[in-house]
Amino acid sequence: MATTGRFARVQQWLQFHRQWHVVDASNQDVYKLGKKVADHLSGRYKPIWHPESDVGDYCVVYNCKDVAMKGFDWKHVHYHFNKEYPRSKNEIPAYQIHEFDPCRIMFMATYSELGNNLIRRQHILRLHLFTDDNIPEIIRANIGRQMELVQEIPKKSTDFSEKDKTKFPQLFTRNENHLLDWEVPIKAPEYIRDPRIKKKK
Repeated sequence: MATTGRFARVQQWLQFHRQWHVVDASNQDVYKLGKKVADHLSGRYKPIWHPESDVGDYCVVYNCKDVAMKGFDWKHVHYHFNKEYPRSKNEIPAYQIHEFDPCRIMFMATYSELGNNLIRRQHILRLHLFTDDNIPEIIRANIGRQMELVQEIPKKSTDFSEKDKTKFPQLFTRNENHLLDWEVPIKAPEYIRDPRIKKKK
């Protein structure tokens, strides 16, 4: 690898300069993405990183309202809050926090991955979270690099073209009256209350 020349100078500039990274949080695991964003905020991915040095970059995360969790974590993961006042202790499930503030879960996942140190307060100031893809132009003008996704987004059956659908392996021959859900969606049956059941007063 060359140590002189334009390419080496650009590499050195990218190491010491604060870059702006952007990533789409749609259908991404919030904890895996939080760890990757924390590595870029603190600069842990750089060869010049040191625990006491602030060599991190800026990170822009959009579509935070569409982040994902494994299994039933939205219901079973509780966040503990304590303001050190009487009756201030509370444990709130993740889905309630996400409904109130869609960016809060992503913020807490990133903040916990930065480690328990005093310098993480400076790192978290370089994190910019957005609920949807409406990024202000003043921030969009600074973005210079797009981060890789932490997991691949699976395609829905409606996203495949007609040519791709014909290539699907046919395990059995369908009847002529067979209904495909991506062509004609099935409506949910309406609930009809039984008149014999009386409502309790």
